[in-house]
Amino acid sequence: MTLLACDRPASGPGHATSQPVAEAKASQAYVAYPTHALRLVIPFAAGGGADRWGRFVAAKLGEQLGQPFAIENVPGRGGNDGTEVTSKAAGDGYTLLLGSTGPLVVHAWTYDHLPFDAEKDFVPVGLIESSPLLLVVHADVKATSLQELLALAKADPGQLSFATNGNGSPEQVAGELFERLAQVSLRDVPYDGAGPARKDLSKGHVTMMFDVCKAAMGAVQERRQRPLAVADGDRAKRLPGVPTLTELGFPEIRMRIWTGLFAPRGTPSVVVETLNAALRRVLEDGDVRRTIEDVGGEPMPMSPEEVAGFLAAERAHWQQLVRDSGVSRVNGPL
Repeated sequence: MTLLACDRPASGPGHATSQPVAEAKASQAYVAYPTHALRLVIPFAAGGGADRWGRFVAAKLGEQLGQPFAIENVPGRGGNDGTEVTSKAAGDGYTLLLGSTGPLVVHAWTYDHLPFDAEKDFVPVGLIESSPLLLVVHADVKATSLQELLALAKADPGQLSFATNGNGSPEQVAGELFERLAQVSLRDVPYDGAGPARKDLSKGHVTMMFDVCKAAMGAVQERRQRPLAVADGDRAKRLPGVPTLTELGFPEIRMRIWTGLFAPRGTPSVVVETLNAALRRVLEDGDVRRTIEDVGGEPMPMSPEEVAGFLAAERAHWQQLVRDSGVSRVNGPL
């Protein structure tokens, strides 16, 4: 438990404070943190992948801090609604955001206007994990390789469809960039969230989807979906037989989706350091690491300063990807 300096008693020449009064002030100069439950805002629907992931980490983090987390789901507009809510919360260390690639990086380049400033309104606490996007097709699609999929697309332009989490999402950027670089015509089918998109893909209502590896693994293992390529420079450890898009001639398409904890601006640095240390202890736990790795993810323990550098690189990377994809901006205001 961390003790926060609030109001140190004055001392030195010109401050002749009696010992009992000085001791009383000193006893009030520090406040234990945390002293009560914390709030984690998850900007996606309950029951989805982000919700399950957020609850899992919050439970482990609560054990480290000695206080529970109250989970608040605020879904809407690709994670923007919940991110906005958190940006307006007090920076007292008791409200955190389960932040992710879309609202905190990609949407700056795919939306006309955002009701928050991802760079100014949040303080990075720490990253949790990162997972590459995976190009998957419905199990009945007559393609067992990317080359066969491209042949189908070229033989029947505009008939194959790709699902996305919604307009302006990282997954839409991936699909549009793939379509442009592969010189094929695909039908973009945006959904209101990843859950409905995955459901329709598993039912065969759409042909393909760029989905985050950790979310797609279940359907892949159950053979409802077939993975054709990993949007990364290295193959996924859980899918060693699936080639990367770099290997297949598309080195430009390197896209990973990450999650992390963020606090509203103004949160004291000592609180951020306490939360970061607790989160890193969670990620060092063998069971937690295995849980992340079993679904194709990679634990990402970092200091707040390292996260800030990581985010700067991500913003430059995704800005280029969005520009190259030619994806249309989502009209604001939001």
